[in-house]
Amino acid sequence: MSNELKVAIEAAKIGAKVALEYFNKTLDIMLKPDNSPVTQADKEAEKTIKEVICSSYPSSDFLAEETVKTSLGNDFWVIDPIDGTKNFIRGLPFWGVEIAYVKNGEILLGVIYSPCFNELLYAEKGQGAYFNGKRTSVSKTAKLSEAFLVHGTINYFEQRIPQFLKLLKGIYRDRGFGDLYGYGLVAQGKADIMMDARNGPWDIAPIKVIIEEAGGRVTNFEGKDWQLTDSTAVATNGLLHDEVIRILNE
Repeated sequence: MSNELKVAIEAAKIGAKVALEYFNKTLDIMLKPDNSPVTQADKEAEKTIKEVICSSYPSSDFLAEETVKTSLGNDFWVIDPIDGTKNFIRGLPFWGVEIAYVKNGEILLGVIYSPCFNELLYAEKGQGAYFNGKRTSVSKTAKLSEAFLVHGTINYFEQRIPQFLKLLKGIYRDRGFGDLYGYGLVAQGKADIMMDARNGPWDIAPIKVIIEEAGGRVTNFEGKDWQLTDSTAVATNGLLHDEVIRILNE
């Protein structure tokens, strides 16, 4: 385990501890320009995560949800202090901290920590994916009719509603856990497909390396390798990916 990964894990856990201090409490909710909510918990957790990383890497640059920067160097950290803010606000446990490290355009590591479940997923490029310290891998489900699909907010699929419904009719089961939790289920082999039609780079960057190191695949809705500029994302166990992409683009 590299020192960067150790620092990312530490930062995720400390940031989550800060967020937990606000969980299930009355919050002042503000709206960002895109009408998504932000709370003091998001801001304080992000600030703390940056401080932990900078204590080891003082010159670090950040692409973070609550303090977006448009100019970044060759290496930077990607941070989502609370992925699932709307769940957090309602007292639902499906939220967590996401951190990735990017160098020369490549995502080298990813960390997801869900404090309500005390679940830690992490991966480093070429080193495999781990869930609470044990190696994890995607499922072996090869038939769409046997697949468990998890999805994000349905109304964001408005450009592909017929295709989305066709996909749902052809699978075994679907649920809308959304956000980082759904992607984590794919990395653990508990779900086979996770998709979301609206994302920021901080939502998927940590997920991408984790699922790929677990043996899966992550692309945009067109089937192209997911990039930081993409807003759509599909993560699968790899075996089902081409068929899912085909249906999404019919």
